[in-house]
Amino acid sequence: MENTKKRFKRRQSLFKTDAWKRFKKNKLALLGTAVILIMILAAIFAPVLAQNDPYISLQEGSTILKNMSPSESGTILGTDSIGRDVFSRLVYAARVSMSVGLVAVGISTVIGIVLGSISGYFGGVADMVIMRCVDVVNCFPVMFLIIIVATILEPSIYNIMVIIGLCNWTGTARLVRGEILRVREMEYVQAAVSLGASDFRIIFSHVIPNVMAPIIVEATMQMARAIMTEASLSYLGCGVQLPTASWGNMLNEANNLATLTSRPWQWLPAGACIFLAVLSINFIGDGLRDALDAKQKK
Repeated sequence: MENTKKRFKRRQSLFKTDAWKRFKKNKLALLGTAVILIMILAAIFAPVLAQNDPYISLQEGSTILKNMSPSESGTILGTDSIGRDVFSRLVYAARVSMSVGLVAVGISTVIGIVLGSISGYFGGVADMVIMRCVDVVNCFPVMFLIIIVATILEPSIYNIMVIIGLCNWTGTARLVRGEILRVREMEYVQAAVSLGASDFRIIFSHVIPNVMAPIIVEATMQMARAIMTEASLSYLGCGVQLPTASWGNMLNEANNLATLTSRPWQWLPAGACIFLAVLSINFIGDGLRDALDAKQKK
């Protein structure tokens, strides 16, 4: 029992110290972290950063400043087709993308952990039922399923968060199940069983903490997918609805050939933000995967 406790302490120490050292050595992961932090800060302080109200058209006298370039309008990124400040909409849209990514991943991760834990720890009928549910959900293309549900329900940012979360839990559930099947036979789990600990205590006090590393990595990857999914839904008109700004519905400006070719300031910043956010989160995920791998050499 004493040896088991020592091994558990060493595992915790590895997570707190060596993992951070390995993560700091990954320059791309640090760069990705910096970019995401900047985006989160921009979302939080959007009212401070925005030059103008993102929902009101700019005017000079009685003239609405439509389709004005940055130099013509005097704003950082110009104006859109109805005269709204593109930069102001961009920073407010960061709130939508970051919140959708975080909340949707939170929902899918909680569902995946609970169902994966039940499936992996108890096995038997529970395992069979949950895994068949996973197979059924995976039979449908996720984007197609989300679009169907989003069109049935009233499109809103809250519905999008819930829909994405409910449609993306299967990967986490499979991952948690596999990790628990590996961990549940280890000495410290068997020691807890022999001491009469309840199944709930064993799962959430001894098993889940020791499989958190792959769950954290999976959550970062899911956040990138959630941001892409929200942008795609908003671009198609099934996601966040106007006048609320999101990077996806800002890209919708590029549907117009004249805008696509002659007014890149209306859609290129939103596309660049989506690209940078997804790429940065993937860098962070790769860095976490390498850092949390206890087999990595120092």
